[in-house]
Amino acid sequence: MYQEKEERGNRHVRRMGREEERLWSEFYHSVGNPTVAAELIAHMDQDDEARRLHSALYLRCRQSLRIAKERQARAHAVGKAIRALLFGVFGWPVVALIRCGRFCLGACEALLARHGEPAEIQLSEMSKRPMRKQKPKPAKVAPAAQAGSSSGG
Repeated sequence: MYQEKEERGNRHVRRMGREEERLWSEFYHSVGNPTVAAELIAHMDQDDEARRLHSALYLRCRQSLRIAKERQARAHAVGKAIRALLFGVFGWPVVALIRCGRFCLGACEALLARHGEPAEIQLSEMSKRPMRKQKPKPAKVAPAAQAGSSSGG
């Protein structure tokens, strides 16, 4: 009889075993959460006995992480498609309007600006000014001619 009690363990050990089993069964229910699944996998990778005893839970955790990763990839693809669609609906027309506005501003600026090169503009301005009468410049006399006329006298 004494051996039976030792084999069963005392009440505290039995209560801890029941509590441990209850917690593991809760993990089976909460394994759909990727955070819990990652924690369980990390624990079971360190404890080979726990992985051996709860191999179905380990596989379920791996499956849960794989499903969460696929779900995240799908959500990323859907978000990318929605962003592209919204840019196509709203972005491209706005970009086209901005480019059209810049083109029109450049065209108006070109129409209002003076045409031609700077030299051409200066020539046209000079032709608009009234011309001044120029005084006749005195003719230069050659120095040899001046010397001959003074000795001939």
